[in-house]
Amino acid sequence: MVARWAHNPKVVSSSLASATSKKRIKQLVLFFYLPLPPNKKTDMSQIELILSRHGETEENKLHIMQGQLPGHLSELGKQQAKALAETLDKEELDVIVCSDLARSYDTAMAVARQKGLQPVATPLLREMDWGIYTGKVADEMDFTTLPESVETIEALYKRAGDFVDFLKKEFPGKRILAIGHGGFNRAIVVQLEKLPPEKILSLPIMKNTACMRFTLP
Repeated sequence: MVARWAHNPKVVSSSLASATSKKRIKQLVLFFYLPLPPNKKTDMSQIELILSRHGETEENKLHIMQGQLPGHLSELGKQQAKALAETLDKEELDVIVCSDLARSYDTAMAVARQKGLQPVATPLLREMDWGIYTGKVADEMDFTTLPESVETIEALYKRAGDFVDFLKKEFPGKRILAIGHGGFNRAIVVQLEKLPPEKILSLPIMKNTACMRFTLP
């Protein structure tokens, strides 16, 4: 039997939706550091990756299952993207990677403009495909039995592995910011931590514009 996605509709919309002031938004840009051990020589092919998520969208606010729809950043989402750029102002980046969905690209552009870079968009980083559930309101849906058109956990896990391989092949030794999506970022974390696919289901969904740092050998 093929394992499929377990979804909690309550996490579809960002918990940052109630934040209104710029100061509050900047405080809520989470940044987790996983530093290299001190005095350890860095391999020239080693990648330093910062994994983030796009800003809040209008669809997030309405609990709409965006999946691989473009998505539209809300005013808060645009402010979150700007705050992310400010947070990363002194961070040295060589490459910014995003999905080819508008909500990811627009968030990446906020950082790219400040860094003088052009985002590299790839469909490998897209959100999971919700199939016939795409565009529907999460609160009105039954997630206990998902239709065949919804991307499986196995497919999501494989695509996350393909994305990691893409980074290693195209950008060895680079410092990369990747702007992904809440659901798919969980699959990337599971791949990087070498966990089994089913662990995707138990990880919390990253908040909008939160970040995690990884080192890819």
